[in-house]
Amino acid sequence: MGAPARYAWIIRFFALLLGAATPGFAQGAATAQGVALDAIAGCSRGDLDLTLTSVGATRESWRATNLAGTTLVEVEGATSLGTFNGTFNDFQIVFLAGQAANTLIGSYAYVGETPPAASNTAEFFVYYNCTTRQVLYSCFGSYGSCPQTAQQAAALLASKVPASSALGLTLTMLVVGAAGALALRRSRI
Repeated sequence: MGAPARYAWIIRFFALLLGAATPGFAQGAATAQGVALDAIAGCSRGDLDLTLTSVGATRESWRATNLAGTTLVEVEGATSLGTFNGTFNDFQIVFLAGQAANTLIGSYAYVGETPPAASNTAEFFVYYNCTTRQVLYSCFGSYGSCPQTAQQAAALLASKVPASSALGLTLTMLVVGAAGALALRRSRI
């Protein structure tokens, strides 16, 4: 091994040693595993039950919106779920003002870091009718995988409704008409 190779090896060794001895700028991580509408959620609060694993998470945020686009509450701050594994019941999302009966509400929360990123933040979302408590859509996953407002959830649901093309509708009408004609013909025989 020549002199330049030895020097390069020594420099790499000390750089690795220095890197291991220096505290890094480690970010926390959170992984979403489930979400449910909490038992006391309704038209004045959109509380969630969050199932997650977090290690060193420092921030959380929550927001509630209605289908009209009004933000009912939005808060971001330090989290008490920094290192957690399991289901956290009653993640409180209390609205600034109660909503009318049957209002469609989107409750959203994240736990991890601010600014959030898919690599370190878990997010949770539930879209529901505040009177019947019927969940219309729910989502959990890495940051960026869920809608964050009631309007986004409604648009997502509308895009999943199958739509037929003009040709598909025409062929369906022909098949239904032929089946009806065949049924009428058989009933006369």
